[in-house]
Parts: sequence; structure tokens; C-alpha cells
Amino acid sequence: MTRKQSSEAVLAAAARAEARTGGAEVQFDLLPPTRFHPVDHEGEHRKMAERVATNRRGRPPGAQNKTTREMLDFVRKTIGDPLLESARWLLHTPESLAAELGCDVAEAFDRLEKIRSDLRPYFYAKQAPVDAQGKPVPGLTMMFSGQGGPQIAADGTPRPPWLYLQDLDAPSEQNQRLIDVSPSVSNGDAQGRTEK
Repeated sequence: MTRKQSSEAVLAAAARAEARTGGAEVQFDLLPPTRFHPVDHEGEHRKMAERVATNRRGRPPGAQNKTTREMLDFVRKTIGDPLLESARWLLHTPESLAAELGCDVAEAFDRLEKIRSDLRPYFYAKQAPVDAQGKPVPGLTMMFSGQGGPQIAADGTPRPPWLYLQDLDAPSEQNQRLIDVSPSVSNGDAQGRTEK
């Protein structure tokens, strides 16, 4: 069978198959429209795209993971709320806490103050710095350049930082010779050549 004969046989078989099925356009009408159908009935495709976009955004900010939430519930049920347990220690006076812990009153006071300072952020927000008129003041950032490492004195020992600026007023040494710029040779008509 030659190449021409084989292609004619394939075309004849395709024509017979099309005659049996009644044409492809009839079959496509039986299929339901897909989401990529060119006719968008009342914005269905747009609505579906919005639903997909809202469903795939993930957890909202601040939402806890399910495992974390379950672990916190377990700890609260078995041991108690750590914030509440810390606050219960504040019912002591420094004297009663010192007697219970077997330490002196100053150390007991320090421990109570540490608990209070740990609990303050849950009750009072940090406030922005303000000036005398009550207006907010921007934060101050200071940079000290050139202070990366210790400076070495002439005898090889490191110098303390308060002596670093002592030598700023001292005359600096010259570490290269100066170039003589006096016009001994003119670059005029002779172009650097002198007449003899």
C-alpha cells in the first residue's frame, strides 16, 4: 500500500464514522456548558471566580492554628491559665511571699515586681513618647561611625574609647610627598621642549 492509498483509506474511514454519528455539532449540543463557555449567563463565571478567591485566602490574620488552639485548651484545663496563675502570686505581700519561699523581703519584692512587669502589657499599652506640650516625638537614632574596633596606641596596646577623640586636634602626619607645581617648563609653542 502506498502512502497515497493509506491516506485515502483513512479519509474514507473518517467519512464513514461521521456518517454513522450524524455529525459532531449534534454531540456538542448534548454536553453541558463548562465554566469556560463563551456565554456568561448573568455573571456566573465572575461569581464563581470570586467564591474561589475568597475560599483560598487562608487563615485570617491573628487566627490560631487548630493544633495550637487545642494545645492551649489542654494546658488551660489541666494546669490552668498561666496568666491567671501568675496573677495569683500577686495576692502575697513581700513579707508573706518571703516567708513562703524562705528568702528575704527584698528578694520577694523583686519577684513580685517582675510578675507585675510581665503582666503590665496585657493591661496597659505602651505609649508613644511625647514632648512637654503632649505632641508625639519621633524616636532618636544615634550612629557612631568609625567605632567598629579598638584603636591601637603607639606602643601596641589598645586605647580606651574615651581617648579616641583626643588626637583630632593634633596635627596629622604627612604620608606622601607633595608634588612640585611650579611652572619651570612652559607648554607653549615648544610643547615641553626647552631651547638651548
